[in-house]
This record gives sequence, C-alpha cells and structure tokens, in this order.
Amino acid sequence: MKVVRLKVNYITDGKISVRPTKMFYERVEEDEFRKVHFEVEVEKQHVQSKKSDIMEVAIKNLQKALPANIRLAGCISCKHGNFNPFGDVENEIFCLKDKTLHNREDVVEIFSNQVESMSPRSRSLLDFCKEFEPIAKIGKYTYNDWEI
Repeated sequence: MKVVRLKVNYITDGKISVRPTKMFYERVEEDEFRKVHFEVEVEKQHVQSKKSDIMEVAIKNLQKALPANIRLAGCISCKHGNFNPFGDVENEIFCLKDKTLHNREDVVEIFSNQVESMSPRSRSLLDFCKEFEPIAKIGKYTYNDWEI
C-alpha cells in the first residue's frame, strides 16, 4: 500500500479548518486506484474509513466515519462541483461556479456545447477554494450525488 499525506478541509461546528489526512491506496493504472481509504485524527480520536476501489466512494466512506459535527469541505461537497454527465474520470469534478443551473439538462447543455476545453474547470474531489459553499437541497442545482 502507498500512502500520501493530504491537507483536507473540514467543517467542524460551522468553522472550516485544514487537517492532515492520510490516503492509503494501491495504484493499478496512472489514474486508477484500488483499496483506497483515509485516516485522520479528529477530536482526539483516530478515524479510519472503509476501503473502496472507487475514489468517490472512498471519500463518502470517510464522511460516514467522521463524527456528526464534522463535514468534509471540498469540491465533491460543494454546490459548484458537478460531474460530467457523459461519464467521468476517477477523482475528477468540474467547477461551474459561474453557471446558472436549474436541472440536469442545463449541465448536459454545458458539456455538449462547450466550445472551449473543460480542462480549466477540472478539479480533484478534495480540492478546495474560497468560493466553497456546501451543496444545498434548495437553491442552485448541482449534478452531484453528495447527500451524506
């Protein structure tokens, strides 16, 4: 198993902070991981997530393992973070903070009619920026299944 140390953003009781978080994994291909899990120290306890061969699921497993007052803060849990409706690459999400989205069709239209490359909008699932806003059930539509 390989280990990488990440700086992951968390929301604890409404306040954002960065915590060192270890990601354990086996690499199959350049962009394909197996047996991914995370470990982090929070509130004087060691938290370890369940393993998954899918990065998105591994991150969701981390959220499920955290105490109820702690939430992950990253592109995967941001209202601007949208998956590609035509299929995605492991650990990739797209920032559509400057787009008005009402439904899935709006997202499909953006990805279908994109004249320029979507590369500048590409982010990793745990990336974070100052414009982070948690996904809300009411308001801006997000093509993302983060509902933990």
